[in-house]
Amino acid sequence: MSAPRSRITWAVVARLAVIVTAVSGLVVLAGGTAVWFVERGRPGSTMDSWGDALWWSLTTMTTVGYGDHVPATTTGRLIGAGVMVAGVAIIGAVAAVVALAVARRVALEEERAMEAEAETLEQRLEVRLAGIEARLAGLDALLRAGSPTAAGEDTSGPQGERQLRR
Repeated sequence: MSAPRSRITWAVVARLAVIVTAVSGLVVLAGGTAVWFVERGRPGSTMDSWGDALWWSLTTMTTVGYGDHVPATTTGRLIGAGVMVAGVAIIGAVAAVVALAVARRVALEEERAMEAEAETLEQRLEVRLAGIEARLAGLDALLRAGSPTAAGEDTSGPQGERQLRR
């Protein structure tokens, strides 16, 4: 029963991983290309090539930011702010995917343990119920053996009622 749910969860995790990877690549490419178009040829710019701009975008998105490449223009810095925010969001998404996978695994293990405990309790209750049913059957047999009707006595009328009351 828990195998299909586990497959579904792993399918969701895999889908999220693909989405996060695609978004990360898009942010690096778009941010790097945008900064390259804005910064190239500007005085004080450290972006000497498109590769430098991509490297800057990658290190900025991952919040490493070596400082070897820095945008010199206001537009370049605004692009950098967008890349930083996207990077923090992507890191949060990765953390959420990992937390989902771990939490799901823990939940499945707890569910299995609770099912095993419930099975054990059910078996113990069945044994006790069988014992109670056996006792009731014994008491019922004793009551039938000691009842006036079992001995063939007449319980109709005033004398029979007195016998029943005793």
